[in-house]
Amino acid sequence: MNKQLLGKRFREIRKKLGYTQEKFAEIAGIEPQSISKIESGKNFPLLSNLEKIAERLNINLSDFFVYEHKLDEADLKSLLNKTFDELSKEDKERAVRMILALKL
Repeated sequence: MNKQLLGKRFREIRKKLGYTQEKFAEIAGIEPQSISKIESGKNFPLLSNLEKIAERLNINLSDFFVYEHKLDEADLKSLLNKTFDELSKEDKERAVRMILALKL
């Protein structure tokens, strides 16, 4: 399991529930610094802690491992094209420069 991927999913769940990191930590029964470290991919929570957090949030443990945001290449291209088409000319030029910088 990838720490960054789990961290991203952890943040998605927190935001979907409408909680700040502090409130999420309070409900989950862990330190706010732990939430930050998990979301940034620096720490990996124990499965037993994830079970407790899921129980307190009234969600399924499996919700932490559903990565709907991972798109296949065709979906990524479609999303990029759609987003690109909606940009101003100036933003399109900026986006192209950013994409080219990723290739370096």
